[in-house]
Amino acid sequence: MLELRNRLAESIVDFLKENGIDPEREEIIAQFKKPDNIKFGDIAFPVFRYAKDFKLPPVNIGKMIKDYFESNPLHEIEKIEVVGGYVNFHVSPEWMFESLVQRVKERGDDFFKTDILKGKTIIVEFSSPNIAKPFSIGHLRSTVIGNFLRNLFKALGANVIGINHVGDWGTQFGKLIIAYKLWGDEKEFKKDPVKHMFSLYVRFHKEAEKDPSLEDKAREAFARLESGEELERELWKKFRKHSLKEFEKTYKRLNVEFDQVIGESFYSGKIESVVNLLEQKGLLEVSENALVVKLDDYNMPPCLIKKSDGSTLYATRDIAAAIYRKERFNFDKMLYVVGSEQRLHFRQFFKVLEISGFEWARNLEHIEFGLYRFKDGKMSTRKGKVIFLEDVLDESVDRIRKIMKEKNPDLKEKEREEIAEVLGVGAIIFNDLKNDRIKDVHFSWEEVLNLDGDSGPYIAYSYVRCNGILRNAREVEEGFVPNFTHNSEVLLVKKLFEFSEIIDIAYRNRKSHFIANYLLELTRSFTTFYHNCRVIGENKEVSSFRKTLVKLTLITLKSGAELLGMRLPDRM
Repeated sequence: MLELRNRLAESIVDFLKENGIDPEREEIIAQFKKPDNIKFGDIAFPVFRYAKDFKLPPVNIGKMIKDYFESNPLHEIEKIEVVGGYVNFHVSPEWMFESLVQRVKERGDDFFKTDILKGKTIIVEFSSPNIAKPFSIGHLRSTVIGNFLRNLFKALGANVIGINHVGDWGTQFGKLIIAYKLWGDEKEFKKDPVKHMFSLYVRFHKEAEKDPSLEDKAREAFARLESGEELERELWKKFRKHSLKEFEKTYKRLNVEFDQVIGESFYSGKIESVVNLLEQKGLLEVSENALVVKLDDYNMPPCLIKKSDGSTLYATRDIAAAIYRKERFNFDKMLYVVGSEQRLHFRQFFKVLEISGFEWARNLEHIEFGLYRFKDGKMSTRKGKVIFLEDVLDESVDRIRKIMKEKNPDLKEKEREEIAEVLGVGAIIFNDLKNDRIKDVHFSWEEVLNLDGDSGPYIAYSYVRCNGILRNAREVEEGFVPNFTHNSEVLLVKKLFEFSEIIDIAYRNRKSHFIANYLLELTRSFTTFYHNCRVIGENKEVSSFRKTLVKLTLITLKSGAELLGMRLPDRM
């Protein structure tokens, strides 16, 4: 559709030039709209803005454009109508179908991939959980949104570097070190290291409310860690090692991979060079014994670089990390997938980099997102109110397993377990990514696992149905002429044809819900087609055409799910 819009735009530019108007092609493309109702066509072009140039009512200008296209026809266009001030183009479903078939024939399962980002290096920093704390459902959003963006940019031809910037540095480790020294239990640690560390962290905050001196001890412990004291260093290494091991299990379940796992600690040795740079630029000031960069001119509070006790902060380490990554990877774009609550943090350190003379700071993006909300408010790690992601995934898999046992009791146990894992985890991923990332996510099991609703299992069920049809059918015949005999065939082809355009929209907005909701719409279109059009048992021409529609639906569902980071089962 993007290529067709280019050709339409070129023809409209030629028409306008013949009438003394000289627009850019991009200006025309930007005006194209998709009609709200499919009966009005596939592409609409509004002509209101040209009424002054032509000194004619918009409907008359529309008729002139229609006449121009009828004199200079595009074979892709089946019909042109003028409705009010819009020229509505109806694209030939035969052309759409043949274009899809040809693209799949040439590129196979990669039919949806392009090279628009070829030669570009894009870094996506995502997930970034904190060491010594269990992977909570609160970490899910950054993980699956970041993984989606990594998959999307790769599909568009970019060299993508996915980085897990784990939180393995900071004053919280001073707290954990003190807590472990006071209340740590080696047996409990060996049994479940991360949950034991988490319980110690929670206990520290409870005890610190009664004894504030613990906070001072924690700051001192972190200062010793930063200076390389052996005991603190060994405990920190122990906490880090076991945490990363547990994280990897969760990432494997979520179908998530990283190109680099580098924690904040990696940049601790680069902090002084950042401080020296900011000092040389004349940006550092002392405020309450701390070092800051004032940002009053940009309507922001000061960016804290070093605390009064000399310890570093997130901003300092993020500045060091950005400089290091630019030097090492020379990225064109770097995206940080972090919640909206950190908006000010990113505005601050992006601006500090910019006023330090790094022009590439303009190529840094904060991909923000909303929270998971619960009845008692948002989650708090300090108070211990946290929902472990592992528990949510296990619960989803268990619920799917029970549904499958009822619907398909003859399925072998091992196969049921494997399918339940794929469906259960996929349901959680999809439930997150179908939401506009800016909005908060409200969790409901009924919605997450609804086989007939806006859910991952609903899409998986149609994918399995496509597989079943193709398993029971003979090989798809080639060389047939597409013969549309039912409107649901037309609607399905048009929906399939939208996929590349939806990918482009998702890329430009950095949002997954465009693709997730497209997959739901495609599933509904396929379900309507399935109920109205018999695939097996028709004459050779009709059956081959419909089997091809099923195959196109199958590979599009699979491709869209892969972009989202979901697996789909072949059977259910």
